[in-house]
Amino acid sequence: MEKVFLTETRQRWLLLLLTAFTFFILLGSRALNEPDEGRYSEIAREMIETGDWVVPHLWYLPHLDKPPMTYWLVAVSMKWFGQNEWAARLPLALAGCGGVWAVWLLGCSVGGRRVGFWSALILQTSLLYFVMARMLTTDMFLTLFNTWAIYFFWRSWQSLNSEVRNRKSEFFSWHLAGWVAIALGFSAKGPIALAIPLAALAVLVIYRWKSFAAKKLLWSGLVVGLVLFLILVLPWFLVVFRRVPESFHYMTLGQAAGHLLGTTIKDRKGSLFYFFGILAVGLLPWTWLLGWLWRRAYWCGLDPKSKDGWVLLNTMTIFTFALFSFSQAKLPPYILPIFPALAVMLAWRFFGGEPAAKPVAALAWRFCLGGALLLPAFFPLAVVYAFHNPLPGWMKWQTPVAAGIILFVLWLARKWKPSACTALTVALVLLSLVVTVAEIPLFQNNLKRNSTLKPLGLTLRVNCRPGDVIVCWGQLPEGLPFYAYPAISATSRPYFGDMNLAQVPFEFPGNQKRLGDLLLPDESALVHLLAENHRIWIAGFNDEVEHFLQNHPATPLTLVTNVGQWKLFVNR
Repeated sequence: MEKVFLTETRQRWLLLLLTAFTFFILLGSRALNEPDEGRYSEIAREMIETGDWVVPHLWYLPHLDKPPMTYWLVAVSMKWFGQNEWAARLPLALAGCGGVWAVWLLGCSVGGRRVGFWSALILQTSLLYFVMARMLTTDMFLTLFNTWAIYFFWRSWQSLNSEVRNRKSEFFSWHLAGWVAIALGFSAKGPIALAIPLAALAVLVIYRWKSFAAKKLLWSGLVVGLVLFLILVLPWFLVVFRRVPESFHYMTLGQAAGHLLGTTIKDRKGSLFYFFGILAVGLLPWTWLLGWLWRRAYWCGLDPKSKDGWVLLNTMTIFTFALFSFSQAKLPPYILPIFPALAVMLAWRFFGGEPAAKPVAALAWRFCLGGALLLPAFFPLAVVYAFHNPLPGWMKWQTPVAAGIILFVLWLARKWKPSACTALTVALVLLSLVVTVAEIPLFQNNLKRNSTLKPLGLTLRVNCRPGDVIVCWGQLPEGLPFYAYPAISATSRPYFGDMNLAQVPFEFPGNQKRLGDLLLPDESALVHLLAENHRIWIAGFNDEVEHFLQNHPATPLTLVTNVGQWKLFVNR
């Protein structure tokens, strides 16, 4: 397989085309899901609408759970390409491509061109990385900037151990580039962006402490880098602390310290072994190779330079995995930053040539090949048994057909070499992912609390007239204004009732006071509102509106549309 692509130029073009296909195909085909995608896209949209690009707002209330980098990137994209799903996810796709580029460079640096090539392919075909490059959260941006920081620090480390004439300037160039990447990651996700690269660098320094001769230069780089980091990061925080006085206490003690101590965790619990399952599924189809990744014979055969790279990548992986495993907050995307390091280690271990430790069992490569089609095989089952949705007639055959193809491919490749198995695995994974991405929109309106709010928002946009009143009841539909604007806008804000005031955006100090009369204290306030001479639209969650109607049967409300657990009612 590899003999077809003999030149470096052809290899780069192939990687470029595959990467563009992976991250841009059907990018805008799925509507935005609640709550994360709805929240991030709405905050970005409000930046454009209000012109306030400094203080993020959600439903026109200050929202300072995270720094603004993600909101800025999405807002710029929508400013250029319009208010749509494709534009909202474009920064994610670019971040996915940027992570692949960084992994390619890192793989080339530690193990050569072949390692870089396979590192990039393994990363972009890993299930969790592919999914999060299409799911609007901050995790992909953290992964992107952390990967670049590790690459820059690795290059600066190499310059420290070289005898080139301009070693000092080369070190500072790479090292400060790493700090810029950390600052960008911090501006997207917060302190974790600082912790991961510095922990990896610290362990590497400790490992080489006795034989490391450039300690003074390294300490100088760390001091200058920290100053550069503060120069890049502090201005936004200082401006926000001045404009919104409550933000300092909220962001430092409420968010940063609260996440560390577990006092701000909501619906994110999990056991100590939570992320083992996430890693096993998220790394598919390459999970089967992990059993052969860490072998003593392989480590003993590495030269000193390679051992430095192996220590750096392993520390990035193990530290991040352990940190989130012991943390009280657990969500699947949290361990995404370890995937670039794992991709490089897998490619380095199995495609880097010498040292040749014990070969991987042939069965593991067959499992990888079969795992490439697991997603389309199990997706129909998940639709039926996890989401309780009926399948189209043609889709009922997808699981047995995929299973048959898996068996046929395994039989066909029974004597293939690992490189041939890996190449076919990449092709089948991309095909599987595209098929599943094309199928998801068929069921996006039938999810539960994660369903899109697009049908509700479009109904309000089309039917809501001047003078109409909108009420959100039971739970905040975070992304509703994204689709409902201008029915919901800065000058046409809805009422809120029966809400959990300990959740966003009500939890931020002063937000309840900022809402004033828009925050309905009880059901009687809604009854009074319905008695006025207005057409009232009520966006309700689950059965909260039905419970209200049971308590007030004389109140006339008509169900207009529903999607997932969300329902839209009108009184006339």
